[in-house]
Amino acid sequence: MSSGWVFLALASTIISALINILDSHYMTQRMPGWRAYVLICDVFTLPVSLGMLLAFPLPAGLGFAPLAAILGATIAGSLATILVLQAMKSEHVSRISPLISTSPVFVAVLAFTFLGEGLGWRQVLGIAAVVTGAVVVSFKWDAQGVAHFHTRPVLILLAAAVLVAISNVANKYALGYMSYWNSATLIFLISSVLFLSICVRPDILRDIAGLKQRNLTIGVALSNQAIALVASVLAIWAVKLGPVALVSTVFNSKPLFIFAFSALAGRVVPRFLPPERSSRKVMIIRASATLAVVGGLVAMLI
Repeated sequence: MSSGWVFLALASTIISALINILDSHYMTQRMPGWRAYVLICDVFTLPVSLGMLLAFPLPAGLGFAPLAAILGATIAGSLATILVLQAMKSEHVSRISPLISTSPVFVAVLAFTFLGEGLGWRQVLGIAAVVTGAVVVSFKWDAQGVAHFHTRPVLILLAAAVLVAISNVANKYALGYMSYWNSATLIFLISSVLFLSICVRPDILRDIAGLKQRNLTIGVALSNQAIALVASVLAIWAVKLGPVALVSTVFNSKPLFIFAFSALAGRVVPRFLPPERSSRKVMIIRASATLAVVGGLVAMLI
């Protein structure tokens, strides 16, 4: 099996981490809600996906099952996106991403059940380390340095993680019948149509028209979406080449990069993201949890 999927998955993950940092900035400081943000992004995605459909036509004789799998993958991924964007309104991005990173557990179960992919003891221990680190990072600390676990946002984000796992496994199945370009095209097209049908509303259009620094805000959002499409193509390519459980675990190393990027943004551009406690105790705990995630990934990839 080619090791090229490792590079593709890491490149997609790093780009995706940067995109999530910008998403958090937009959702907390520039956008009235996720619908306005998604509408702006999908105005770009829809024509791109139509162009891709012309460039990469679907294979002849494609049956119902792979198309149904792509539809299921897109719906699950879209619902996960909505939950994550909504969570960004109240939760710091450095806590959201670790909880989403628990999806390899669900991916492993689904891949074992439906795709026949097995995991050795090293991979199982690696997943356990990744999940443990992710959960520790997700805790909140109050002014006295006491950790708190908030159930509702955790359950919402775990639901998003399950949806991501379903999306990855369904897409892996569909890739057995079509190229990753076909898969990417259908995912972009279906998600664009789905989101536009939900978001094209008079009140949402008024919200967009009333944005502060509207041209700049829309321009950066469109650029962000273009880069996100590149990251998505890299991710789909990685899933095509590698075992879905391991590829998904690489994707979920994203908390490491978000932790680093958000800490850097907090020092260089303090108001870019919502304020977050960064006492020495908190930083040590989060650094230890991050090392657990790194160790888990190393255990899974060697």
